[in-house]
Amino acid sequence: MRFTKEKQLREDHINSTKKTKTKFLWLPITIYGETRWLETATIEYRVDYEDGILSGRNYYWKPCNFINK
Repeated sequence: MRFTKEKQLREDHINSTKKTKTKFLWLPITIYGETRWLETATIEYRVDYEDGILSGRNYYWKPCNFINK
């Protein structure tokens, strides 16, 4: 069970926390119709949630845009 991570993600969602991560994209990632792969990219993430029927809200980090350098 991941109660501490769910609590932290819920707080990050309420506070609109964002994080950036730079990584090499071996698999394609599409954000707002722009697809990138086989390159190094910096991606900005924010916390989003999905409503489950039995499990309630499931929070996760969702990529929201590419940052061009």
